[in-house]
Amino acid sequence: MLKVGEQGVIARIRDADPTVADQIRRLGLSPGTSIVLEQRFPRFVVRSREGSLALTQAMIQAIYVRLRAA
Repeated sequence: MLKVGEQGVIARIRDADPTVADQIRRLGLSPGTSIVLEQRFPRFVVRSREGSLALTQAMIQAIYVRLRAA
């Protein structure tokens, strides 16, 4: 789990629910994408090259992130 302000790289997207995995990919998030956690509450917001994105709980549970050293 990233802390606010930490940067990570998406390692993989679990596709147990193909609809959720497709929603994530349509937002421009895929393995290898760098993200920074901007907010955890009331909603997870990440920043990527696509800009700031609010994610649903299902999306958060489907994304596996590897921490990236600052």
